[in-house]
Amino acid sequence: MGTTHEWRVRKEFLFPKRAHCLCCLKKVRDEKGYPTLGLFRPKSIDRLIIKPSSSDWTQAQLAILRQEDLFEKKPPTELEKIPFNFRYEFKCNHSTCAGHKMFCSDWEIGQAFRKWKAEYGDRWESKFRQKFETDMIQKYDTHFYVGTVAKYPGTWIIVGLFYPPRSSSGILFEQEPQSVL
Repeated sequence: MGTTHEWRVRKEFLFPKRAHCLCCLKKVRDEKGYPTLGLFRPKSIDRLIIKPSSSDWTQAQLAILRQEDLFEKKPPTELEKIPFNFRYEFKCNHSTCAGHKMFCSDWEIGQAFRKWKAEYGDRWESKFRQKFETDMIQKYDTHFYVGTVAKYPGTWIIVGLFYPPRSSSGILFEQEPQSVL
């Protein structure tokens, strides 16, 4: 799907599936056992938190990475572990929301880290923050794709970012999703 006309085609596909907020997704999930995936626009994104983590995989993670598939070729190199955890601190568009700090496992964030670390060395973080913090907060109409973790079904993480440009008309949505709370 193209990105012309402020990502109109993508928005037409995704926005009818959009939830009001994370608080609403959690409430419905707790009551019904589903959904386990969702898309919503946070009311505000306060910041991106970058914390160092181990640069080595655990033995359990290595066992999963090294498990071979009968029908697939083994990858030529082992997956590099990103030595940082990325979290967004944000608030939902719900009156009772006290705010959230949520782990972000977005593929693009990992690839941007790898690329900019190789290109800029120890100066990678300023370029990274420009895109994934400043631009996500100020420039884009940022939405979060979220999902639950299989092993911990009550835990939600950001699995992807959807960030069309802010609408030139000033209208964010044709119709806001309704709260279920």
